[in-house]
Amino acid sequence: MSKLRILHVIGGGEFGGAEQHILNLASTFPADDVEVAVVCFYDALFASELKKAGIQVITLDQFGRFDLRLLLALRRTFQTFQPNIIHTHGIKANFFSRLASRAMHIPLVTTVHSSLRYDYAGAIAYVIVSMMERGTRLWNRHYIAISGAIAEILRKQGVPGEQISVIYNGTDLSPYRQTQLRESDRSRLRAEWGIPQNAFLFGTVARFVPVKGLPILIDAFAHLLREQATDAKGAQPYLVLVGDGSERTMLETKVREAGLEEHVRFAGFRQDIPACLHACDVFVHSSLYEGLGYTLIEAMASEVPVVASNVGGVKEFVFHEQTGLVVQPGDAAALAHEMNRLLQSEELRSQLAKIALDHVEHKFTIEQMTRDILALYQKLLS
Repeated sequence: MSKLRILHVIGGGEFGGAEQHILNLASTFPADDVEVAVVCFYDALFASELKKAGIQVITLDQFGRFDLRLLLALRRTFQTFQPNIIHTHGIKANFFSRLASRAMHIPLVTTVHSSLRYDYAGAIAYVIVSMMERGTRLWNRHYIAISGAIAEILRKQGVPGEQISVIYNGTDLSPYRQTQLRESDRSRLRAEWGIPQNAFLFGTVARFVPVKGLPILIDAFAHLLREQATDAKGAQPYLVLVGDGSERTMLETKVREAGLEEHVRFAGFRQDIPACLHACDVFVHSSLYEGLGYTLIEAMASEVPVVASNVGGVKEFVFHEQTGLVVQPGDAAALAHEMNRLLQSEELRSQLAKIALDHVEHKFTIEQMTRDILALYQKLLS
């Protein structure tokens, strides 16, 4: 029996949840049964990580953002690789792949990782990408929604329910279970960031873009400091923001104008996220919308208690006072209140972390995700 040939297509200009998803999936496919390659429109960090993992990468980075020659190059790639399934991720990859594969009779699968409404804040940009996406959907065979919330958005947009499968993105939890490194990581990174070893550290990991709601997190933290809140041992709260993006300058200005520089750190983009989580006492998620919430899953796997916006796919695994604390999005006062609850109670932190770890270890494994996606491929081909 010949191998199943799968070709993933993505922009790949950044390394976020969608990129990590492809890396996890492609690394877990059974090598005896599946041959996989990934097309990237940018020769950037993601392409490099794929190569390190021994995954075949085809970069089409010699063309402009919407250069029609990309369409021809993509079609030639399809003809050369001869995939059984083309699996796309992101508006640009969806658009060009659907056009390039016309009349080739190859089933196209699209994983929907997020909501367009929140990915594109500008009205004009949103209209353009919506036209690109919806105008080519008739050439798409099936959709994978990474959460029930994303599936509901697709149904409301007119995608038939039988063309949608909800498959949660699996996460390699092993890097987040290296508990033997917790104390050394905590000590090392706090020293690097200039944070007292005995401080109570709130942390977040996010792209610095509007949908992540980071100004709300800063407002909530400012509220905590105004109340002069400390933990039971009298330790003062600090905040570290791990990540980068278009809003960084604005966020740094906001911190400076609020007089928070002494207690807030910008750690920049980092790849040692398990170590960063080890340095934190509480993980705070302030997004206005989230397709699923990978960083929350990673924090929960690291036994770091979480407080999160009750949005999108987050509702499907962060349950109030069970696996975490939740607040309505955009409510800085409510976020500050729940952050303070965790600051004050070691018992609550321990209880939430224990239940959350058990939950993610059962629900978000890469192996289960891979089995589900392979079963979908086979169903489409049959």
